[in-house]
Amino acid sequence: MLNNLKNTRTNLYDTAFQHDLSNPKSNPVLSAMVNTTQMIEPIPISDPVPVMIDQNQPSSLDKVTQPDSSNDPKQGIEQSTHPVTPMDNLTFPEKKRNLAMWNWEATTWTNSPNQFITKIKSKGINQIYLQLFIENQQIEYEEQLINLLDIAFQNGIEIIAVEGAAEMILESGLQNAIERNQIIKQFCQRRINKPCLAGIQYDIEPYLLSDYDQNKDLIWQQWAQAIKKLSESWGGKMEIVIPFWLKDINQSKQIIQNIEPYSLKYIIMVYRTDYELIYDISAKWLSWGDDNLHKIVIALENGILSEELEKYYSLDQTYSEIEKEANDENSADQIVDYSKISFEGKEDELFDMINALTEVFSSWSSFDGFAINGLAVEED
Repeated sequence: MLNNLKNTRTNLYDTAFQHDLSNPKSNPVLSAMVNTTQMIEPIPISDPVPVMIDQNQPSSLDKVTQPDSSNDPKQGIEQSTHPVTPMDNLTFPEKKRNLAMWNWEATTWTNSPNQFITKIKSKGINQIYLQLFIENQQIEYEEQLINLLDIAFQNGIEIIAVEGAAEMILESGLQNAIERNQIIKQFCQRRINKPCLAGIQYDIEPYLLSDYDQNKDLIWQQWAQAIKKLSESWGGKMEIVIPFWLKDINQSKQIIQNIEPYSLKYIIMVYRTDYELIYDISAKWLSWGDDNLHKIVIALENGILSEELEKYYSLDQTYSEIEKEANDENSADQIVDYSKISFEGKEDELFDMINALTEVFSSWSSFDGFAINGLAVEED
């Protein structure tokens, strides 16, 4: 059902060992899931061999050595736009430069998982946010999914389930989302000691609801409550996708605080193509991530946004300008300049931008890489 609610988008994932090793009360089922961050040397893609996984391997969560800044005050997300020195007791996993992509179409991988992995690996992708299709209380294409998981594992690629629809914050939509959450969790239970999903991610985007403009505060409260319930259903923390302008709305600090206990990392939709704009927006989130010990992924757009999303990503600055535009009688006559929000048709420019900013953003300990929406991987 939810597969059709938002351009067939959906988000699920949460890393097993990475998920909550420090918590002795963490869900034992999730603790048994595969930690694909500790990858073996990739096996040639033409030779997919099932791999049994040693669950006794220790996790490498190395302490980051930094000058003492324990007296530094916490900063709000709208403050510092330059790298800050993290606190002395800050602990992050060993830094690696992740490059992720969303994949919303089953046809890209069901017919030939080998070909699919070959294509994304050639682009440097090492994480896939994969929408799963669920009908009649079971995952469709399960055999193909298992094959894909085996091949991805052999090639050092994580697969993270992705679920998402604005209706998930409503009572009926949330119940459906929890049912799907449980089906995916049960699939993982059957894959103990075998390559499986690295976690679960939610991309709910509640501002797409028709009554959002009239009930913003209430809708964001419902959003936070939905994330809490989905995390409880999953049994651990989840990746959360959020728009870059969330920091600009009323009660933004409280909204972010409400979901912190359930968030493994934040994927920030920084849908811009200008270097300075991407830097300025991202720097605020990365500085906040350093101050609050949260991992941040910067997401860029390579396709065409849906009509519903246009007004939230069509302007160059902040959410306050978006609201001003929404109240403008002539706003409907304005044309969206997609070149400002999407690299669509300019993949080389997209990867050049990612390469340039990766070095810059590595100054922040919270930086966990980039994610790309709309990357073309259609089968031949």
